[in-house]
Amino acid sequence: MNQISVGQAGFFGIGAYSVGYLTVDRGWSFWVAAPVGIVLATAIGIGLGLIALRFRGHYLAMATLAFGLIAAGVFHAAPFLGHASGITGIAYPQAGPLTISGHAAYWFAWSVAFGAAVLSLNLLRGRTGRAFEAIRNDELAAEAIGIPTRRYKILAFAYSGALAAAGGATFAAFLGLVNPDAVGIALSVDFLLMVVLGGGGLVSGALFGAALIGYLNVVGHQYDNWREVGYGAVVVLCVTFAPGGVLGTLRRFAFAGARSVRSAPRTVVTPRTAPAAVRVRPAEPLAVRGVTKRFGGLVALDDVSFVLRPATLTSLIGPNGAGKTTLFNAICGIGGVTSGRIAVAGVDVTGWQAHRVAALGVGRTFQNARLFAEMTVFENVVAAATDNGRVTFASDLLATPGSRRAEREAAERARAIIARLRLEHLADVFAKDLAFGDRRRVEVARALASDPWLLLVDEPAAGLNQDERERLNDDLLALRDAGTTLLLIEHDMKLVMAISQRVIVMEFGRVIADGDPASVRNDPRVIAAYLGTAT
Repeated sequence: MNQISVGQAGFFGIGAYSVGYLTVDRGWSFWVAAPVGIVLATAIGIGLGLIALRFRGHYLAMATLAFGLIAAGVFHAAPFLGHASGITGIAYPQAGPLTISGHAAYWFAWSVAFGAAVLSLNLLRGRTGRAFEAIRNDELAAEAIGIPTRRYKILAFAYSGALAAAGGATFAAFLGLVNPDAVGIALSVDFLLMVVLGGGGLVSGALFGAALIGYLNVVGHQYDNWREVGYGAVVVLCVTFAPGGVLGTLRRFAFAGARSVRSAPRTVVTPRTAPAAVRVRPAEPLAVRGVTKRFGGLVALDDVSFVLRPATLTSLIGPNGAGKTTLFNAICGIGGVTSGRIAVAGVDVTGWQAHRVAALGVGRTFQNARLFAEMTVFENVVAAATDNGRVTFASDLLATPGSRRAEREAAERARAIIARLRLEHLADVFAKDLAFGDRRRVEVARALASDPWLLLVDEPAAGLNQDERERLNDDLLALRDAGTTLLLIEHDMKLVMAISQRVIVMEFGRVIADGDPASVRNDPRVIAAYLGTAT
């Protein structure tokens, strides 16, 4: 998710010290002490995640680095943790009469690593992993398609903390000791190197990076004075020539274009179940009443009011700076309003977060298409087709039948939308490689994947050639005829007048005209403010 943590050694230390203290000082079994450490690290990970929501980029890295320093300081200063000497005499785990040591310990450690890899693969292949990838690509767009980004960020910190603690518990049990030097910031740097060299976002990359750094740490002791220099040089080379890591780069070249989408599904794709408060094709899909939005002394929206009827296409026009996109953002939960009320299907959504508004059945596109660049067209669409309210983090982690069924349904819905908009030939193409016109159409497909009955479309014809505009015209009319309510921002007046049933005109944040295309086109105020001519 582009969330770089430099404090994983702190979680590792929590797991290691929990096993050391509870087994040596309290006489607990390893099988009880290790889960206690993992739960403690998970709880602290949730707390750190809540704090990290306030930070981005290098500020987040600094915040997690501070956590690692605090943890190392506690391990060093706490009397019951042995100060600088740490805790020694940690016994090997017992499984009945069997002592897990020697070769058994080796295989036990590998079983822990294998279990963590399987769980992580389950997670990344399911809805949660797709949400992580969407957030990494474009957090705002992810929120707009219904992904609760805050929740997923916190889950990421909690899960990564639990994995690190499990590793620390295993480390302490089989090394027989733990001290502050072993779980200091240098270990966090090693963890970061493992990800950078192996390949971020890939479980195989993490395993490869861990094996590589582990091996170099063992054989490189005789070159301690030069080891850091060597690591630094390798990282510079990797970031320059293989930014996806060794396995990430190999995977990109080996499997480019290998992903495929099957033909349109044979099964009937049913719409997503709406909340109880929402009815199919509500009498008032959208009601905007007295909405005002101020940015300091600038009034971007000034007492805007209108109501949309179901299964209609309404265009919102006006000069640049009139407040059209600001109004879209307010409706979708991006930015909020200063005063007034916004109701979606009779539900007051004023002040709601964007993912909650999207979950009510509201889709949108952006003025500048915001696709998930490092994901294919199919992955972009299926990310929006997933119902984020049905499957839990735990079911994704364990790959339960419910989780797998939700994945199949999302894939079927995505294929149906791709076929509906005639995008099958682009299904395997990465979004960043699409032509401009195709990006627009894919964004519409992604917005439709959640089966919205209210769709906000922001300047879809911008930059399109004549053929693409004609396809857009057909697509929008087909959506309206299928029962979708559309609100369209557009500067192409020929398109607006051809497909709109109603036109709302804005100037300086206020509505100056509202009616059918013919009456609006001949309104003197509209001519003076925007059209410039009555013909």
